[in-house]
Amino acid sequence: MEADRRVGVPVDFSASSKNALKWAVDNVIRKGDHLILVTIRPEGHYEEGEMQLWEVTGSPFIPLSEFSDHAVMKKYGVKPDPETLDIVSTAAMQKEIEDFLG
Repeated sequence: MEADRRVGVPVDFSASSKNALKWAVDNVIRKGDHLILVTIRPEGHYEEGEMQLWEVTGSPFIPLSEFSDHAVMKKYGVKPDPETLDIVSTAAMQKEIEDFLG
């Protein structure tokens, strides 16, 4: 197994992106991998949110523990749905992976 594998999956929280996420978890993700959910905010001042992430965490990624916090997601203008949260939470437990939203 490769060390420090990172797998990115684009998500827009649609049915299609949830299916892609499920497929990646079932077919690509291995124990110990880092799963990075990539989402784009097409509107507004998203650079401010990215700068806030860098200042607070030193990283442009939001860890799963914060991804589940509605106040944090509102701060960065992201609206994940319960099904996506369930997919990544289950994958984190079953495959011992790190999850991030970037």
